[in-house]
Amino acid sequence: MEKVCQILEQLVADGTLSNYAIGGATAAGFHGEPLATLDIDVFVFADPPPGSVLVSLDAVYQQLGRLGFTTFEKECVMIHGLPVQFLVASSDLESEAVREALSITWDNKSMRVMRPEHLAVLALQTGRPKDRARVVYLLGLPQFDRALFESVLQRHELTPVWQRWSEELRLG
Repeated sequence: MEKVCQILEQLVADGTLSNYAIGGATAAGFHGEPLATLDIDVFVFADPPPGSVLVSLDAVYQQLGRLGFTTFEKECVMIHGLPVQFLVASSDLESEAVREALSITWDNKSMRVMRPEHLAVLALQTGRPKDRARVVYLLGLPQFDRALFESVLQRHELTPVWQRWSEELRLG
């Protein structure tokens, strides 16, 4: 994982990426116990090329190719043996989660990881059964900031969804 983080930081340093944040189960695991996941989700900012309305990750994949990472498994590029899925932060919530990500150090490597509060709201928005479990897990973390969580919910108009979920899951 530390080698993947080194590559992500290199992509920022060389200007290929303006910003990124690790999300999904990998990020949740950095805030508590490691969680099982099939890939590393990396949310990035990407602007459409001049004259286009379509966003492309071509520049990222071209730079990764120059660095020797050309093997793909499904939608993931293999970086030092780990599947990494690059996702464009397209919604306001995803963009906020990338902007406000925490910069953490793990094994002497710097990386940007989404806050647990944003991860919980993103899981709530996605709404799969495994996302419900992730919300319960994240809420139980000692560093989880309930006031920040509720603020993010309100900003992104997801408070009614949370109220329904919390009643169904008896989370209050």
